[in-house]
Amino acid sequence: MSAVKSVPPNQPAVKKSWGEAAKAYLDPRVIIMLFLGFSAGIPILLIFSSLSLWLREAGIDRSVVTMFSWAALGYSFKFIWAPLIDALPVPFLTKWLGRRRSWMVVSQLLIILAIFLMANVNPVSEDVLVYMAGAAVLLGFSSATQDIVIDAYRIELAPPSMQSILSSIYVSGYRIGMIVAGAGALYLADFFGSNETFYSYEAWRNTYYIMAGVMTLGVLTTFASYEPTAETLQSKKQKGNLKVFLIYSALLLIPGLIFGIIYLINILINTVFDSTLAMIPLMVMPAIKFYFLALVACAPLLLLYFIINQPKIINKAPLVAETREDYVRLVALFVFSVIAFIAAYILMGPVLPEFEGAFSSFFVETLHLLISLGVAIVAGYALVQVGLVKKEVAMATWVEPILDFFRRYGTKALLLLALIGLYRISDIVAGVISNVFYQDMGFSKTDIANAVKLVGVIMAIAGGFLGGLLAQRFRMMHAMMIGAILACATNLLFVLLTYNPGSLPFMYVAVIFDNLAAGLASAVFIAFLSALTSIRFTAVQYAIFSSLMTLIPKVMGGYSGAIVDNMGYPFFFIFTFAIGIPILALIYYVDKHIVIGDNDDIYGDDDNSDGNSSNGMGDKLSKSNPNLSDTKERPRVSERWLYLVFILLFAMYVIFKNYI
Repeated sequence: MSAVKSVPPNQPAVKKSWGEAAKAYLDPRVIIMLFLGFSAGIPILLIFSSLSLWLREAGIDRSVVTMFSWAALGYSFKFIWAPLIDALPVPFLTKWLGRRRSWMVVSQLLIILAIFLMANVNPVSEDVLVYMAGAAVLLGFSSATQDIVIDAYRIELAPPSMQSILSSIYVSGYRIGMIVAGAGALYLADFFGSNETFYSYEAWRNTYYIMAGVMTLGVLTTFASYEPTAETLQSKKQKGNLKVFLIYSALLLIPGLIFGIIYLINILINTVFDSTLAMIPLMVMPAIKFYFLALVACAPLLLLYFIINQPKIINKAPLVAETREDYVRLVALFVFSVIAFIAAYILMGPVLPEFEGAFSSFFVETLHLLISLGVAIVAGYALVQVGLVKKEVAMATWVEPILDFFRRYGTKALLLLALIGLYRISDIVAGVISNVFYQDMGFSKTDIANAVKLVGVIMAIAGGFLGGLLAQRFRMMHAMMIGAILACATNLLFVLLTYNPGSLPFMYVAVIFDNLAAGLASAVFIAFLSALTSIRFTAVQYAIFSSLMTLIPKVMGGYSGAIVDNMGYPFFFIFTFAIGIPILALIYYVDKHIVIGDNDDIYGDDDNSDGNSSNGMGDKLSKSNPNLSDTKERPRVSERWLYLVFILLFAMYVIFKNYI
């Protein structure tokens, strides 16, 4: 089914009220994605900030500490093994849990294992750092794998019209998980007795043990949820599991949300007014702690119940690899290709020229990555030619998902890839140097922590919710345009801050609006990528899109410091504003010529009208499943919208330029 076609001019406009848009958050699938997002947000900071502080407190050199960030490279290259997630079943688990949930359980158990292994290494001696590094690499690989599966699961779980809501709630859960693994881990380590002046291995060990325990919430969610691409034979069991899970979620989330809001308001009041107000009486704190500890203690029993009460299913999703020999050969091909990539990257480093200019260095580094990737592709192709893997299996695993995208969108696929690679460039490039910028503006670590780590995260979560509502209320491309405008325009607020260094009001205004815009743009963009992804190749195509989404901005962001050194902060933030303006024209052109979200579902047949759905809720898996392909684009916007956008941006630029 082609996704590139004209839209009839008399097509009725589908427009929801704000109330109807908000009701979408009451869907049970929203709770599932909230907890899965939380599970995905836990591991990343256990590799980055929390691990870095642990190693520094243990006395490890800064140069060695920063090398541990390489353990998270799996997030940038997950598209390489994403095809294996689509192609390979998990022995026993796939028949029991289904295509997506089986891989989800495997990745979550590996994450727990990796965190447990890291907790059992005391990094005071460099001799044992190799074991810590191995566990960190396992954590990075398994958490990136979990991301692949959750993204595919989310796309298959609901129609394109629901993707904006699921994306926003997923991002919110992800950020909450990051708070728990970041600030939460630091609080725990300090509570157990480890700080900058006195290092305690036991404190960090116990902290990582707790983080491993927190990850069981993700496993609990996986067993309580259902497989979207499978037919449930015992729908009563599935409905019962989901109902119990929703009750448990309500008991955990509603009191937690009320307590969290009151606690955060208390912190803000005490910070702003320098007071010691306690909005929550100390006498009730033991009861609150006991309540949440009791709920957490019930989780293992609830997990055991879900494991025993799993309904029988019939998997509908076809798998590329049909024999055990195909499994082994595909994995071997992947391993050899990765080795070729690493070898090419290392060997090409001394050969390529070095430049002092930031832009020249950016293009050289981009070329470095492209050459290494090309070598890996050539190595993989050569191995297929010599018979390591059957040609038809290799084509179906790695090539067919890419060809499918170009078949559905034709030459306009290049336009979409350009939009994917550049949409977040404005805020990501600016964000790379943000913490250094705040320090250079004279703000203390406490100021930065309160503004960025507390208020900023809250506003990013609020922006995610707002992005989901906007995408429900308006057309997706309208929401994309709003997100792009805000993402680049809010960078001008940092120009104002450069002329008011040390001003907390200016800092808070910039942080609040920047994070609100980033959260909104992120939620809308994830929904956009989900709509682009074919239901036939969810894991592969979305992994490619999400990797491409951050590749160019992150590489360019690596040279943000050089740009600031040469041109200064005002020029840098005006530059990040300016590079976002062409994206608006790109969005307009995509909206004018391409229909988004028209995917095929090949997991069923038209004669499957009597079967139960994968979720046990009465839906049907058919060749044209309305739950997987229900996006009906409204007529295109007129050119006046684009003119208005450019007029507003030009006016904002003139105002800010005259002000400073």
